[in-house]
Amino acid sequence: MNKKGSVIIEIMIFLVALVFLSATILFLVKSGVIKTKSSSEEINVLNTEFLPMGRGGTLVLKQFQFCVNVDKSLNCLNEINSFERGENVYIRFVVESSIYNGEVLIVRNYRMKNPEGEVILEVDETNNYNFAAKSNRETEKITVADYIPTMDNSPEGEYTLDLIVENPLLNKKVTTSNQFLLKPDFLPEAFE
Repeated sequence: MNKKGSVIIEIMIFLVALVFLSATILFLVKSGVIKTKSSSEEINVLNTEFLPMGRGGTLVLKQFQFCVNVDKSLNCLNEINSFERGENVYIRFVVESSIYNGEVLIVRNYRMKNPEGEVILEVDETNNYNFAAKSNRETEKITVADYIPTMDNSPEGEYTLDLIVENPLLNKKVTTSNQFLLKPDFLPEAFE
């Protein structure tokens, strides 16, 4: 019986040592101390959080504008909140995000509701990183410009545009709702 007990104890010690060794290696891979390569390209070995450690950092929407147009330098040309039917609704916003492991990834999504509150546009680009960059800084300011077309037969009234900005590296998300007006067609008064 003494021989059986010592074998069981040795097996238990081996299993505990194996678990600690595996945990240490996985932690070093996850923290970036040990790099893995596949076909001369780095890959992320762990697709989940191994240790329950929160990722620090911030994601803040600094500025949001509706514009008549946006130039090549991403400057808002004539900020407005009302548009004619059939015009493009240009938007420009600035996001400040913390850097994680020398990288920043920003994803933007839109949801637009008509004056009756019905969702008429939903853009979900969850797997399409709209901005990806390497950085040595602690935070980066990212300026994004886009437009949303309106139809000539769109009903007039106040529309709501929800902007959802995410940084999947930080597991952070910011949502803002902004209203703009689609004006009725200009009808000149009849001359008497």
